[in-house]
Amino acid sequence: MTTKADFSAAEWETLRDAPNLVVLAVATAGASGIFGSIAEAFAPSGVFYDVLKGNNDLLKAICQHDELKASTESIKGLAKSSGDFTSIQATLRKAATDQSKAAVELLKQKGTPEDVAAYRDFLVKLGDKVANAAKEGAFLGFGGERVSEHERSLLAELAQAVA
Repeated sequence: MTTKADFSAAEWETLRDAPNLVVLAVATAGASGIFGSIAEAFAPSGVFYDVLKGNNDLLKAICQHDELKASTESIKGLAKSSGDFTSIQATLRKAATDQSKAAVELLKQKGTPEDVAAYRDFLVKLGDKVANAAKEGAFLGFGGERVSEHERSLLAELAQAVA
């Protein structure tokens, strides 16, 4: 089983930060409004909880409180320096897909096939959970669609990046 000790600090940062980038990219891809954004903010917690109760030590290490906090600190400047909301969306989308692809490639080199598959599934599950957390374009819960076109295209891009 692959552990944190198998990676350099920069490599670990790649593995650790990709999940949070996926969450942020998907959350900003739709137009959920205030209540939808709140739902999307809490959506990944169930996925992280499931990982912590699971049996993959690498994913458990990534989902530890201190690692999630360090990831947040590492990537918070990314959105701030991007300008308007459309630029932020584009920056997060590119960062999420690029970092996810790099993380999977890194795991292919240093990890087990089981870790690669588990990490891929983890990233895709995070994206799906956030995308399905709230209706996009709804008003007070009426109308809208569960997953917006922007979210669907981002999820497809992410799936291709980690394939």
